[in-house]
Amino acid sequence: MNYVKRVVIDTGTLISAAIRVRSIPSLAYQKALQDYEICVSEKTFFELATVLMREKFDKYLNREERACFITDYKNISVVYDVTYTVKDCRDPNDNMFLELALSAKADLIISSDPDLYTMNPYQNIAIVQPSVFYKDN
Repeated sequence: MNYVKRVVIDTGTLISAAIRVRSIPSLAYQKALQDYEICVSEKTFFELATVLMREKFDKYLNREERACFITDYKNISVVYDVTYTVKDCRDPNDNMFLELALSAKADLIISSDPDLYTMNPYQNIAIVQPSVFYKDN
């Protein structure tokens, strides 16, 4: 039986990947798609869909293209039920990524957020910036 590597990607990284196609977050996202199962929860997916559709991103990418990114992301991701509750991150809004990673038994979290990547590792789960993931994997 082959081992499936699992990754959680935070919202900031995904938004950068969506609106800046040749950016490091975008390249890291593409690499993750090739080598990992992308893990989401209802909560993390809802945040991505809600934030990415905000009007402030119209100047970077039109609404239809952002909606396509969200649909594609939903189709390639595996949804996990969150079975852990944590309050370890200094930004309480980021605990959902830690909870998802624990629940999915993820190997790593890719995050552009210092509130998360400064926690590396978290309960034996690596938390790396997109540039580190892209360079090292």
